Amino acid sequence: AQGCDSIATLNLTVNVPTSSTTNASICQGGSYTFNGTTYNAAGTYSKTLINSVGCDSIATLNLTVNVPTASTTNAIICQGSSYTFNGTTYNVAGTHSKTLINSVGCDSIATLNLTVNVPTSSTTNAGICQGSSYTFNGTTYNAAGTYSKTLTNAQGCDSIATLNLTVNVP
Repeated sequence: AQGCDSIATLNLTVNVPTSSTTNASICQGGSYTFNGTTYNAAGTYSKTLINSVGCDSIATLNLTVNVPTASTTNAIICQGSSYTFNGTTYNVAGTHSKTLINSVGCDSIATLNLTVNVPTSSTTNAGICQGSSYTFNGTTYNAAGTYSKTLTNAQGCDSIATLNLTVNVP
């Protein structure tokens, strides 16, 4: 104001915008809340916010949606046996399911279709004349008696074949 030099100093601070990236995953049917917004579909989502120094802050979400898995095992056992499936032992026919966690952290439904086959039995009554023989399942008999042989039936289970042999005297 008196015509003399006046020195004015400006101290200028330049604040910079910021950014952040969040990588997240959810299981199908789930949701993820990010900066107040809920997402349930895979994609890249950005939101502009204000950082602590008053500049833009770009927050980015990379959201992955993982899917559950399912598997089916068909097994057959003979009656009296058991089958161990994912740590549980079963001996009754039917469909048995167990929910596990897969490698991406989602449900994995494991299903067992268990069939229980039954053993079979048969009885053959035969008579021969004294001095003759009778061949039964590969074995030849010439004396009266009851003979049993354990075989395997078409389903892979025991089949008990019994021969009741009589010897007729002339």
